[in-house]
Amino acid sequence: MKKITKLLLLAMLISLIATACNASAEEEVFDVDFVKKAGELDLEGVEIVYEVGLTAAALAFDSCLGYELDTQFGDMAVQRLKDVQERLNCKLDIKYTDNYYSCRNFVAASASGAFFCDVISGISDMWADVARLGMLVGMSEIEEYIDYRNEAKWGYRNMLEVIYYEDDLYGIVPLLWPEVSVSFGCPIVINENHIATLGATDPRDLLENGEWTWDKFKEVLELYYVAEGSDVKHYAMTCSTHTFGDMFLLSNGSHYVEKNDKGEYEYGFFTPEAIKAMDTGRDIFYGPLAHTIDSTTEPVDALINGTTVLGSLYSESIIGLGSRIAKEMDNFGLVTWPTGPDVEPGYTFGFLHNIERCISFSRMSKHPEATAAIISAIYEPFEEYQTLDDILALMTRNYFYDKRDSDVFYNMFFSADYTYFHYQMYDQMHEWLTYNKTTAEYIEAHRDEIEALIEEHLLPSMRGIEAVWGEAG
Repeated sequence: MKKITKLLLLAMLISLIATACNASAEEEVFDVDFVKKAGELDLEGVEIVYEVGLTAAALAFDSCLGYELDTQFGDMAVQRLKDVQERLNCKLDIKYTDNYYSCRNFVAASASGAFFCDVISGISDMWADVARLGMLVGMSEIEEYIDYRNEAKWGYRNMLEVIYYEDDLYGIVPLLWPEVSVSFGCPIVINENHIATLGATDPRDLLENGEWTWDKFKEVLELYYVAEGSDVKHYAMTCSTHTFGDMFLLSNGSHYVEKNDKGEYEYGFFTPEAIKAMDTGRDIFYGPLAHTIDSTTEPVDALINGTTVLGSLYSESIIGLGSRIAKEMDNFGLVTWPTGPDVEPGYTFGFLHNIERCISFSRMSKHPEATAAIISAIYEPFEEYQTLDDILALMTRNYFYDKRDSDVFYNMFFSADYTYFHYQMYDQMHEWLTYNKTTAEYIEAHRDEIEALIEEHLLPSMRGIEAVWGEAG
């Protein structure tokens, strides 16, 4: 329902503003009206409006920049805002709004030529369409004030793929702010109590030893399933058809779009490697091991209630506001999905529907350089958490209790493919599993439609990445 709502919203907004935007696509020349000397900035009291879109669940908490107040990071965020305003001599008007409404209001105001905010944080695919309509400032235009090429700080190109367009990047994410920027699918959570009771090898050990393969996966599905007569004591795995299809398709090294030997982009899920993954996935999901997988139960409930050994779910179900796994399971582990024969042992992958805290700069702002300087200062890493290693140590200490789990969690996030779900592309990642025909018949039925979608939606992003970096990979 959430995805359908976004689709309807974007369709309505694009229809509303298509005409208005034609008149506002002129190149803008910014005026720098503040003092910059000896590496220090004095913004001379400039005030900027920062619109922060949050989920409904997050809005239920009193928060600061996505952190709950009266917590370690909530207190640090509050202090950071005070320090930045004092040091840069500026004022911040921060408004917290439901993601759905912040997008609608921002686009509608911009289309009518009205100022709404200087900078906005929200769901990345929403800003993709806004960028295509000329409403956002390209990051190259404000590079002097915010080093967006620092991918370790502002987001790797695969994470921000959707917000690249033709010749620039139009959004960033504060990657070194713990917790607030992470949202991806779909790690496998392990009920370690069941592993101990079974006397089985922990999948984390299999992953460490380079043995976590499709063949080993078949073995553990059979081993982990326990039934007493007609009563299933626990399933080997619980996951939806969507999750199984999404992750298995990626498990042999395929990506949405790849370059062929001619240097041309092509759809990565019609390659021999992807076809091998689809054929194997069908055999596991519908074949002799089908009874070991529960595809009807919510994986979080199944894990916590002990009715499954393995459960695959989104990262926000593990940590963060409203999450349950780290809060309610006293003995769990994390592992990525098993891999096929065409990738190296330990190959890590995942997928992104969106970056939830993508920050973009409004074309309607009168102070884009000052705004960029302020955002850069706000999202400097906290003093105690300057590096990824610091954050991994924090996550291990507070959530996972085993560094292998925090490594898997972040490596999957950093390696994730964007799904282009609001461009009608996401369904291709799992429809092959539920399509009631062979893999070859599925490909034949969808080839023309998918190639058209790639041309319209993916290639402009690829060209944007190449314009910024010289190459897409």
